[in-house]
Amino acid sequence: MYSKDTMKQRVLLKGQAGLELLHRISSADIASLAPGVPTQGLILNPQGKILSFFDAILIQHGELEIRFEDEFLAHLEHYTFAERYQIEPLPLLNEERTPESERIRALIPKEGFEFKPDGTTNPLEVNLKSAIADQKGCYPGQEVIEKIISLGSPARRLCLVRSSGGRDEPETPAPVLDSEGREAGTLTSTHQGEGLAILKRTHCKAGQRILINAREWVVEKVAE
Repeated sequence: MYSKDTMKQRVLLKGQAGLELLHRISSADIASLAPGVPTQGLILNPQGKILSFFDAILIQHGELEIRFEDEFLAHLEHYTFAERYQIEPLPLLNEERTPESERIRALIPKEGFEFKPDGTTNPLEVNLKSAIADQKGCYPGQEVIEKIISLGSPARRLCLVRSSGGRDEPETPAPVLDSEGREAGTLTSTHQGEGLAILKRTHCKAGQRILINAREWVVEKVAE
């Protein structure tokens, strides 16, 4: 799951060739979508790092509504050769925002916080495995993603952390250290003494004590 709070663009992709193109270049199984069923997807670079995240729903055959925050359209154009399709801008919907406390407790990543679409973050490290279709064919970055999945775990994981000193709310991003002062990860979101942190695999276990701004925090939960 992904936070839609920052989704600032909404378009209609029209033309079956366009839908087939998006299926080929993204982690989403567009070809198997049923009308009215939402899905999430990623466009990755060859190293399996995030370039774009999108939320989509099939309206009818050959028409896909897509919401995104980043340079999704530029990436779609980059892979376009002879495909013929249309992009129709749509007005944004007034959706109820997810309270920050609920988002953090549910380990839901948010663009600009847990990741940026700049080719530096592996989606498996920030709890975006749900945006990767199981058993889907080849797409850019797919080989790297499947290799990590087969090995069982990425090098870092998203964790729910809690301040042992109350409603501590440091500015993010903030470095996370282990009890001996060594680098352990990064705090990416925080709200009233709870937060999300991307931690090294060796620190991803409930009860693990960590340091943020010289204050003790504890790992409460690790994203699956």
